[in-house]
Amino acid sequence: MTTPRFDLGPASPTPQQRLLLLDDEQWESFIERCARQLEKEGKYTQVIKLGGANDKGRDVCGYTAVPPSIDSWDLYQAKFYSGTLSPSEVLGEFAKFLTHVHEGTYARPRRYYLCALKVGATLQDYLLNPDRLRDWIIAEWQKKGGNFGAFKRKWDSDLYQFLLDFPFAIFSRRTPDELLDIHARNGAEHWRHFGVLHARGANPEIPVEPDPLEERYVGALLRVYKEKSGTDVTSIDDIPKSYRNHFTSQRRLFYSAEGLNRFSRDKLPGAFDALLDDVETGVSSVALAPHDCSWTRLTQTMSMANTLQVTNNPLHHRLQGGDLQGTCHHLVNQERLDWVDQDAD
Repeated sequence: MTTPRFDLGPASPTPQQRLLLLDDEQWESFIERCARQLEKEGKYTQVIKLGGANDKGRDVCGYTAVPPSIDSWDLYQAKFYSGTLSPSEVLGEFAKFLTHVHEGTYARPRRYYLCALKVGATLQDYLLNPDRLRDWIIAEWQKKGGNFGAFKRKWDSDLYQFLLDFPFAIFSRRTPDELLDIHARNGAEHWRHFGVLHARGANPEIPVEPDPLEERYVGALLRVYKEKSGTDVTSIDDIPKSYRNHFTSQRRLFYSAEGLNRFSRDKLPGAFDALLDDVETGVSSVALAPHDCSWTRLTQTMSMANTLQVTNNPLHHRLQGGDLQGTCHHLVNQERLDWVDQDAD
């Protein structure tokens, strides 16, 4: 392995490390974005963030029906602690939630997701064992007499029966990695907050016959071949044999850039258009300069495109070998470039 001759600097923080830099409000907003991504995917019909002084034990709610009924919504409780979360630190929140369900303030949710960066082994064991969780909550409620500090609910036989009947299996945890997996499915948001893009995937298949979306740039290439060869080239069947490989390679470049375009459309809307602007600016000094023929303009512009640095665009993380040259054909499609002078025969 070759040792670099310069300092590469520190590695970028991972998404997991970036989560540790959030504050409590940012953590709650992150969880809300995850729930809204699930809403986009059809899991919820409505997502509401309630976190605040009077949230009644609800930070983020994902509803499958409005108004909600039993088992028609999920509750996401955001607990932001710099250390490891212990049972005593969530007892008051659990008691508040159970009290409001018992009193009919809101319907019992389908799931109660505890969302915390670090959960201790004891609390994790409770979440994995509903009967142990019930026994622990009942024992603590009786011991404290219903005094949980900021929240108070007196212990009585009616509450005891409610807790005995309550399905504690609805309590579970959304781990940071699970939340990041959900968040990552919204590529633009994931890039904005964590600087991470999905893998790009395969480029579109190149059809045997040009697609209608290729009409303009293919026509521009035919005019180049006509001028260069001195023969009548009005269709791809007329392309001289010596230029057919070149034509095939240009279509491959176009579809390479089209693959980037489709990736951008889903993950970073607008980024491909910004890339086209950058390429147009970068090649214009060559593309718009006088040339002895259109072939020279085409080949020199393509060479210039291949040398451009576009690190200000997030798509540079997913560029492939032919993308920048392929964008030139996209610019031709948009009539922002041409290879033959407008006043040429």
